[in-house]
Amino acid sequence: MKLTQYLSLFVSIVVLSAWSFQLNRPSVFRGGTATNMSEEFATYGLDGSIMIGVGISKVILALLLLLGAVKFPKYIKPAAAGMALFMLGAVYFHLSIGDGIIPTLPAAILLLCCLTLVFDPKFINKQKS
Repeated sequence: MKLTQYLSLFVSIVVLSAWSFQLNRPSVFRGGTATNMSEEFATYGLDGSIMIGVGISKVILALLLLLGAVKFPKYIKPAAAGMALFMLGAVYFHLSIGDGIIPTLPAAILLLCCLTLVFDPKFINKQKS
C-alpha cells in the first residue's frame, strides 16, 4: 500500500467517524464547551443548515477518498482538495473562538494530510501518466 492510500484511508475514516457515530458524542476535540456537533457549530455562530451542508459535503468527499484509496486513484486529488478547504475552515473556526491545541489538532493534521495528497509531486506525476 502506498502513502497516498494510507493518507486517503486515514482522512476518510476519521471524517466518516466524526460525522456518523461520533456526531452526538462529547469529545475533547469539540470546539468551545460543545458536547456534540450541533452545539459545536452553534459555538462557531453557524446554524443547523450549515452543519448539514458541511456534513453531507464532508461525507461525500470522505467516500471519494475511500474509493480513491481502494479502486479509483483519480478521485484522491480532487477529494483531498475539497476536504482541505473544509479543514482549513475548521482550523480557522477553532482558532477564532480561542480553542487550544487539543481541539484544533485533528483538523490541522487532516489539513496537512490533504495538502500532502494534493501537492505531492510523485503522486501528481503518477496520475498524469
